[in-house]
Order: sequence, then structure tokens, then C-alpha cells
Amino acid sequence: MTLTRSGATVVPAPLLYEASRRAIAQATKNLWPGRAAVLGPQRPSVTSYVCQVQVDGQQLYAKYGWLSASLVSILRGARGTWAEVLDAQEPYVKSADLLTRREHQHLEFLRELGRLRVCEPVGLHDGVLFTRAVAGMTLADELTARPWDTEALLDSVLLCLGELHCEAGAGYLRGAWPIAERGIVDVFARKFRGPDAPRYVADLGRGRILEDDRAAVVDLLGNAVRRLLRLTGAIRPRQRTAVFGDLKPEHVYLTGPRLTFIDPALQWAAGPEPDVAKLFGRTLLLGLCHNELRAERQITEGVGSALSRHGRDLRACDRAGRLREVMVLWLMDTVNILSTCLSAPAGLPLTGSQQALVSQARRIAAVAERVSGLLVGSASGLSLLDAVYHEVEHTALDLR
Repeated sequence: MTLTRSGATVVPAPLLYEASRRAIAQATKNLWPGRAAVLGPQRPSVTSYVCQVQVDGQQLYAKYGWLSASLVSILRGARGTWAEVLDAQEPYVKSADLLTRREHQHLEFLRELGRLRVCEPVGLHDGVLFTRAVAGMTLADELTARPWDTEALLDSVLLCLGELHCEAGAGYLRGAWPIAERGIVDVFARKFRGPDAPRYVADLGRGRILEDDRAAVVDLLGNAVRRLLRLTGAIRPRQRTAVFGDLKPEHVYLTGPRLTFIDPALQWAAGPEPDVAKLFGRTLLLGLCHNELRAERQITEGVGSALSRHGRDLRACDRAGRLREVMVLWLMDTVNILSTCLSAPAGLPLTGSQQALVSQARRIAAVAERVSGLLVGSASGLSLLDAVYHEVEHTALDLR
């Protein structure tokens, strides 16, 4: 399916949002007949339609997705016209591979195992997943407020995931149906392989950023994408380890002394590298988009220290390969989220961090382009890590 230019739509946003709200309202009525229910406004999300629902005073969140695709893709025509999307949605909602059904399964499974504290699922009906609201601040908010604690905060997350990342964790989750389409490599391949990829890259940022900046961003990201496509050999085949899958700071809550995780996308991997890459990479983006230089440096240094220690803890025999894998995945995920935000139609609300990412697109694209150049070089292991972080700090400061 040929996509429209960035910023344009094939599927009208109001129709998509209204249909999503109708589905959520009907599912709420069916699950809790006769109960007082109020739907809140749409929450910013590029993947699914999300809103808060209050049922007899209880705060819940409702999530409704379309055809296992992001809202950005649906609006831009990746799954056809509005009529075609509607025709395909009804059987999709009833299908076994419904994404919200798999996410509901992951939440139930993790809660049953008790190995990881996750938000409570309270219902799944006609494709709508309901979860109980989680108290506390997200890790993203904590990092922004306490940038000097970056290293300790990241360590606490990986410590919680220790049992999931070992071979025993994979055994616990053997019955879970993975959400592989949310994997970093899978998303990157969908975006940047195939005949539509050059046009997709060429149209990034149209209607979102100034044309002079847009031309530079397209050039920088194009170089980074071409290198990353060559570097896919650094990603080891999926094997025995389970990973959380969508481990970004917005999906971790600090609830008192404990951490609570939301929106799992469990996948199989060769090791914890996909989780490490997404957690550390998205944290680094929070730093690069921070409005204070001191906070940016604190977050950047905290990520670097945490990743260096992670590297030192690896076996010497495979340290170099696993660190290179983390950095390739990190850059892929960075390019994935930046391109998603730059291609989002104007009618799709973005979070504050996503808006900041768009405003800093030229800096982020420059970092991705220069670091991808280092990754195709000969350096490896901790020496490569040191070189990468020197390049990140140098590039970000030059373009601030």
C-alpha cells in the first residue's frame, strides 16, 4: 500500500477517533452494565487509542488498537482507506492474534507468576483492554526531576527484570504468545526495508519542522538508516531469553519503594539487549531533549555509567559483540521513534517528550548519523562504548 506524504492522511482522524471511542464506550457498557461510567479525553499515543475511563469512581485506562498497526500508520494509509480499515477491523478484533488480547495475557501471566509487578488488567472485551490506573510517577518524570539519579534509577529497573532476563524467566513465559511486531528490529524492518522506504524517509518531517531543518534531518537519517541496514548482522537470532519488549521510561512507575510496569510486549531474544537498548536509549533521548544543559549532561553521564557497568558485568568472551548489539538496537530504536514522530499527521496528539523530540530532530538525527558511522568501524567492546559516548556528548553540545 502506497503511503501519503508525511502530515497527510488517507484515513480521517476524526472518524478513527470517534470509532475508537464508540468501541470503548460499548465495551464499558457490556462489561459493567448499569454502572456509572465516564470516558475521559484521548491520551497522547502513536500506537493505540487510549483514554481514561471512570467506572463508579474507579480510575481505569482503556486501550483500543487497529489491525496491529500504529495510529500513525493507519492514518497515513498503510492499511488502506477508511472503508478498508473498517472491513478488516471486525475480523481482527475476533482473531486469536489480537494485540490487546496478547497484552492482556502477558499482564495476567506476569501477575500470576509474581516475578514482576505490573498494572492490574480488569477486563478485555471486543478488542478493548481495561487496566487499573497505577499510582506514582513514571520513570520518565523521575529522570526529568532527578537527573542526577539517572544511574541508580536505571539500575533499579534492570534489577527488577533480572529473573525475566535469565533462562528461568524464559521458562516461566513459555506459554505466552509474544508481541514480536513491537520488537525494535521488526519495527525498523517494516519502516526501512521495501520499495516505499526511500519515499518514507524523504517525506519525514513534512509539515512538522521547518524545511531547511527537514532537509538536513532527511539527509542525516538516510545515512544512518543505510548503515544500520548493513549492521543487522550484529543482532543475534532470537533464542531462549524473554524480554519485556517495550521497556521505555514512560512504562515504568515508581510506586513508593517499588516499581510497577505497564504495557508489556513480551518477546524472545538472545539476551536482555533489546530491553537494555530501549531503556537506555529512550532515557538518553530524555536527556538530549531536556531544556537545561546541566540536566542533559547528568542524564547522559548516568546512562553512560550504567551501560559501562553493564558491559563490565558481561563475560569477556562475548562482551564486544553484546555491547555492539546494544548500540545497534539503541540507534534503530532512536531512528524508529524519531521517524514515527516526524511522520505523525498533524491531527494526532503527541506526548510532551515526543513534541520535544520533534523540536530537537536535527540534533538527534546528527547523533544517530555520527554514531552509526562509528559502529561500522573497527572499534569494539568498552573502547567502542567510550568512543560512542564521546561522540554523543560532542555532537549534542555542538548543536545545542
